[in-house]
Amino acid sequence: MTDLLVDIHPWIGYLVAAVMLVIAFVAFGRAKEAREFTPGSYVLAMVLLDIQVTLGLLLYVLDGRWEDRPELAYLHPALALLALAIGHARVGRARRVQMAVDAHRMAGRGLLMALVVVAAAIGVASAPAFM
Repeated sequence: MTDLLVDIHPWIGYLVAAVMLVIAFVAFGRAKEAREFTPGSYVLAMVLLDIQVTLGLLLYVLDGRWEDRPELAYLHPALALLALAIGHARVGRARRVQMAVDAHRMAGRGLLMALVVVAAAIGVASAPAFM
């Protein structure tokens, strides 16, 4: 079971990052068109990120990932949780904004900010060992 998770976790991460990027660009397009705010696609991006982080945490616990390189054992999961916090906070806040244009922009910025942190987490996991 954990071997399968080890194999698919990075690929799902790349897919989630691509989806987040596309939806962030969609958000800015909707803001430009002043379309009514519906949180569906933004929530979808965050659910995908939730699933990816949950898979990563399962790997961390079930496969003893804390015994790996320190940057992979501590920094990678911390960055993943930070991305979740940023994305959920900004998308949640966008749902409470009155102006649709501002709501789309806030959700799009939140996804981009979370994506930057996701990219850092991917970079940490992909980098060769320091030693």
